[in-house]
Amino acid sequence: MPRDWQREIDDWTERFRSTARPPEPFATALADGGWTEGAREALAQDAEQYASATAALLAEIAGSGIDLVRFDCKQGSCDVCEKYCGKAYSLRGETPELPSPPPLPICPACRHTLNLLTPFYLQSLGLDIEDLAAEAQPFVD
Repeated sequence: MPRDWQREIDDWTERFRSTARPPEPFATALADGGWTEGAREALAQDAEQYASATAALLAEIAGSGIDLVRFDCKQGSCDVCEKYCGKAYSLRGETPELPSPPPLPICPACRHTLNLLTPFYLQSLGLDIEDLAAEAQPFVD
């Protein structure tokens, strides 16, 4: 089912009223007392484009047999997305110790990503599944 970006923009605008660091363009809309039609439409289109591209990437990753991914954040994450930064997720459900990844984008403004988490990378950091599970952060809408 397609996401209703206009409704999500309204919901997130209200949610960001009580956060210390709303992401752009929410910060501007809140400071200006509301959204301009152009800014709202541009955000909705950009969020849909990002969601579509991310879904295609994740389908390709899952189709290649990769299960483990990490939620990587851009600098300046909003307070909502920040708690998921650096956390591991099970893309295909093959690692029951880990939760399923959050939908991307979580909020219409943030542009975070899910990246491969290979056994070699984990080993290079001295980590294993138990370490990832201990730090797991299930997505809560």
